[in-house]
Amino acid sequence: MQSMSSIKIATGVKDRLNGLKEHPRETYSDVIERLVNELATDTHDQPPFQIPLLYVRIRDTIHTLDHPIDLSCERDNEDFILYNHEFHLLATAPNLHEALVEITDEFEENWKDYVEQDIHKLSSGAQLFRQKLISLIPEEI
Repeated sequence: MQSMSSIKIATGVKDRLNGLKEHPRETYSDVIERLVNELATDTHDQPPFQIPLLYVRIRDTIHTLDHPIDLSCERDNEDFILYNHEFHLLATAPNLHEALVEITDEFEENWKDYVEQDIHKLSSGAQLFRQKLISLIPEEI
């Protein structure tokens, strides 16, 4: 048997704990342990989920991507974190809409930095990244 300690619990809290019992023989310790375990696994242990980025804005024009960019999405406290390592995208915002707006801004910055620059001034790695960006948008910009 585990060692136990004695703690004072307000009557109202005790009544609420009684209401949370899953069966009559469950102890307060069992209820508290279950609640703590559920809370601990609620957000921190969830794997990132994917959101496809289908549209981007370049110079105030919306373009449909030929292949969606899979954005990983995680929660950190109250913020959403969206990222894609392959396309150097990262955004953090209090809601998903703002994070997606920030991601499209990041994409547009990448476009300006790599596609709209003189190709001869780019390193070989930057030229490869430039081609990867261009391949996402089928129409001529």
